[in-house]
Amino acid sequence: MALAGAALAALVVELDWMVVNIALPRIADDLHRSPTDLQWLITAFTLGFGGLMPVSGWVTDAFGRRRTTIYGIELFLLSSILCAAAHSLPWLVAGRALQGVAGSFIVPGAVAMTSAVFTGRKRDAGIGVVLGLASGGAAMAPFFGGLLVAWLGWRSVFLVNVPVGIAAIALIYYRVTPSNNPAAVARRPPLLNGACVVLGATALTVTADRGTTWGWSSPATLACLTAGGALLAGFVLLERNEDRALVSRHVYRERRQYLLVMAGTASTIAFIILTSFSVLYLEDGIRLSTLLSGCVLLGFSVPNALSAYAAGHMPGQRNPYRLLCISLAICAAGLAGLAAAPFPGLYALALCVCGIGTGMSGALTNVLAQQGVSAQEAGATSSMALAVRSLAAAVATSLAATTLESLHHGVNGAAADASGIATILRATAVFPALALLLLLPTATARSRSR
Repeated sequence: MALAGAALAALVVELDWMVVNIALPRIADDLHRSPTDLQWLITAFTLGFGGLMPVSGWVTDAFGRRRTTIYGIELFLLSSILCAAAHSLPWLVAGRALQGVAGSFIVPGAVAMTSAVFTGRKRDAGIGVVLGLASGGAAMAPFFGGLLVAWLGWRSVFLVNVPVGIAAIALIYYRVTPSNNPAAVARRPPLLNGACVVLGATALTVTADRGTTWGWSSPATLACLTAGGALLAGFVLLERNEDRALVSRHVYRERRQYLLVMAGTASTIAFIILTSFSVLYLEDGIRLSTLLSGCVLLGFSVPNALSAYAAGHMPGQRNPYRLLCISLAICAAGLAGLAAAPFPGLYALALCVCGIGTGMSGALTNVLAQQGVSAQEAGATSSMALAVRSLAAAVATSLAATTLESLHHGVNGAAADASGIATILRATAVFPALALLLLLPTATARSRSR
């Protein structure tokens, strides 16, 4: 029951990714905005999610996994209702940012609850079950999202999380034992560290979004870029202080963690850009209905969920780093193939390949990152990794939308530019390919040691 509660908590966030993406073109029509302007609905969520993640990890460890996760779900449900009631893009973006903030307290709590209940291989399998069940539930989100948009309008997609969240709260409250980490409570709250991350990532995202409009060499662009870099550098300096650090220093000393974060970042960027821009191609490029687009995206979401579940059972049986390399290669090949595949046959096949690659690589990085980490540090370690992945994805998504507008030489009609979207997908394939090259020496060395 505790495992089911953790899975439902993760599903609240996972479901939001897919079900909102499918509604983006319809939201753009209703609010009279360009679909590429709505990338801020994705970016705002990822900024809130990743920006607060470092602080939420400390909160999870200090004040308890159960309490933090329940409060996070309650805030998520409230912000979902605010999004459903939005009548302008700024209102909707603010609601999405609040959803991201709430989600940053839910996911580390779900992972930490699982890590605390199980040990060894069971912990790996437990995390795989949580991620797999969450992804499995979210796998049907494109289809049900299409139905909801067609029958009830786009506002209904923000309310689908409410019954799931209520069920998660009930299971967690009655089946999860309260906990706290006295060592984390004794540490000073890492508010300054978190502020550096949030503001730094926001400055870089604004740079990516407004660079074309302001001019890449303009004083405003250079100022935003410099401020973002300086704030993130400040965060690194603050983390050198053991008393104020979000994560214990020994975690930073492990090269393995850096490689896993890079691999997870590549997988997250691939997932978000693929799901966002595929919807634009299907609904604006080839003019499919929202329901049909949701059906097509099942070819991605179902393999993604099955692969995420399978990844939880792999680390204890085979060389997990070799499997991670294979999944990254599949991800890169799928993205490159999707950029060139004609619709519908080969396009559906490429979507399936992408789903396998992103699902397995994303889940493996989460599972492997928890190995060798104590239950007391599980929340902070998970939150730091997810923060880097989400913030990098926010910047990459904003840059991708700006690039698409530049390739189309304007905002109007950019969402229907099939060749521009193909270029974006090919560029995105570079991320998992680079992560594969960086991880390959470690995978080869571990294979020889076995």
